[in-house]
Amino acid sequence: MIVAFVNPQSTLLGVDPTAEQERTAAGLSALLQQAELIPVTGMDEAELLSVPAAFTSWQILRHGAVVIGPDGMEDVPWRRLTLETQQLRADGLQLAFQAATHISQLAQLELDVTLTQHSGLPLMVELKHPYGLELALVQAERELREWLDGGPFQADLRVLKQADTLTLLPRELTPESAVNYVLGQLPPEVTLVLGVSAHEGDGAYLALCDYAVLPGDSAWLRRPTPEEDE
Repeated sequence: MIVAFVNPQSTLLGVDPTAEQERTAAGLSALLQQAELIPVTGMDEAELLSVPAAFTSWQILRHGAVVIGPDGMEDVPWRRLTLETQQLRADGLQLAFQAATHISQLAQLELDVTLTQHSGLPLMVELKHPYGLELALVQAERELREWLDGGPFQADLRVLKQADTLTLLPRELTPESAVNYVLGQLPPEVTLVLGVSAHEGDGAYLALCDYAVLPGDSAWLRRPTPEEDE
């Protein structure tokens, strides 16, 4: 039995994909046909429906905050851990939401800033540009990191940029911790574990797998030049 932990963004699913990206996504789907696919993504259950793949086993959603079991229900032990973290980081997330809103307004970035809740508590702050303007997200990321650095929530929250979304969430909620948990729940007949992602931030969960599959054009595969090395 083969299990593949897959981040579908930029692998199976892309934003306005080119013909080349559609070709490689179709090839990857064919390659993984014999594997049991477990998504590892920032999407929620509704957003995951847009991915052209069958996910019938475990699901790791919301950057590791939500784990869905094979029965289609949220895993109770993992939900308990997530709720404990949400309670600890609720104030920081509320203030991060305010800071992100002010940054967008003062710099006229025109970002959509959302405070996402789960089980009645703040879970994460998400920033998107309605027209996918990359420069606006880059500027917002820089200013949010400056806001966190040296501040009271530096050790509590982290900034994550994937695809067209910038996210602030508790440091304890990570894809690798959720993947490690699900690995412990898999049956003994699993003979091979694959990790598939196009994002450098997923390197920690890929390292937990037997093999990692990365797109050849991933920037983090490129060898640094001598100048960069220095």
